[in-house]
Amino acid sequence: MKQKQGGNYDDAPRCPPHPGFVGGLCFLCGAKKEDAERGAPGVAVGHETMKQGGDGDGNDDEARCVKEEDTEGGSPGAAVGHGMMKEEGDDHGNDDAPRCPPHPEFVLGLCYRCGATEEDAGGSASGITVANIEEAQVLPALAAATSIASPSDMATLKRERKLILVLDLDHTLLNSTRLQDLSAQEQRNGFTPYTGDELHMELFRLEYSDNVRMLVKLRPFVRGFLEQASSMFWMHVYTLGRQGYAKAVIDLLDPDGVYFGGRVVSRKESTQRDMKSLDVIPGADSAAVVILDDTDGAWPGHQDNLILMDRYHYFASTCRKFGYDIPSLAEQGRDEREQDCSLAMVLGVLEHIHKAFFDGDRVDVRDVIREVWRQVLPECTVVFSYLEEYMEDFPEDTLMWTLAERLGAACQKDVDGTVTHVVVEDPGTQKAQWAREHGKFLVNPEWIKAVSFRWCRVDERGFPVTARES
Repeated sequence: MKQKQGGNYDDAPRCPPHPGFVGGLCFLCGAKKEDAERGAPGVAVGHETMKQGGDGDGNDDEARCVKEEDTEGGSPGAAVGHGMMKEEGDDHGNDDAPRCPPHPEFVLGLCYRCGATEEDAGGSASGITVANIEEAQVLPALAAATSIASPSDMATLKRERKLILVLDLDHTLLNSTRLQDLSAQEQRNGFTPYTGDELHMELFRLEYSDNVRMLVKLRPFVRGFLEQASSMFWMHVYTLGRQGYAKAVIDLLDPDGVYFGGRVVSRKESTQRDMKSLDVIPGADSAAVVILDDTDGAWPGHQDNLILMDRYHYFASTCRKFGYDIPSLAEQGRDEREQDCSLAMVLGVLEHIHKAFFDGDRVDVRDVIREVWRQVLPECTVVFSYLEEYMEDFPEDTLMWTLAERLGAACQKDVDGTVTHVVVEDPGTQKAQWAREHGKFLVNPEWIKAVSFRWCRVDERGFPVTARES
């Protein structure tokens, strides 16, 4: 099966209404602001327009824009979503709100954030430059995300009883591998360069761009997850994968555009190399956003919004990529179970967060996420033993200690009668011996990680501490 590129974007936003103006022009259709105020829907005359025949993927409804040679005055600020970004903080006094300079990107001569011309700004941008924009597309995901169908102000979100959910793709909702990267055991199990679609197991052969051939495996329960999550959230996809790949995969997940409606951000639209930020999701107030991703380091500025997923390693190539010396699910001939898989577990967490936010008339979802975290291990007191360098001297500075406290556990340096769990890698330490003598739970560090992924106390018996191989 050869997947068509571009997905179904029939529901992509069109003008009027105009979502915002940059330098006096609607950044979605190119209409002059003065004409739009008189009700004239036409594209501005006298400026360089983008091609009118759709994009290279055959998408006639792709967002179109125009170039304005000069803007009047300074940098007016770009109208994004339902409000204007200010150059000095936001309406809540947040000085960290995005502003220029530095300019994240120039699109056809204009900074897409503040509207300044590239000439006036000296041609400097902190992220992608106009030379990287393929086929004259002006941030299609950014434009689509401003659709009226994706409200951004808190009053509208509360009226709709919906928050904003930003979803990662790879290792969160699916796993993919190039055909040439299939392991010998996977090929013995029937995964070969000739494998086609296997609909009963949600496995698809994907071909896009030039000679890119892959197998894509959707994570168990992903369709049920999207359907149920869409009743609680306006959903966006944010991936650091290539745009062509993102579009092709969205075709598999959301062929009719009912879940994302074009709200897809790929590597090309991201303003920071190898990192993600809400600045490319118009109107996404951090107080109303939940992020689901398998890589916490991708969101340095939004850790309090993040729900960390355990990675979906269906294919061996991703196990090798992340340094896991374990067989892949495909090599083992098995998969996650729908009834208790990771997406089913996290859906329950999202339902809890959604209910607590709206029924409690809360104003910041990050506070709710922190509270839900603290309810996971509230009755546990944990002691660690030699898990990380300097752990014995400065355990409170280690990641494992921080994670346990975030889960609601009490952490301490020394053992006493209040301790419930001892977390060690080596069963020969004094603390490990103490745990055995006093009947305390003795677990390896993977127990803490599993608890964080499952958002519940998991059975300690599945995480024994065994002697290290010499």
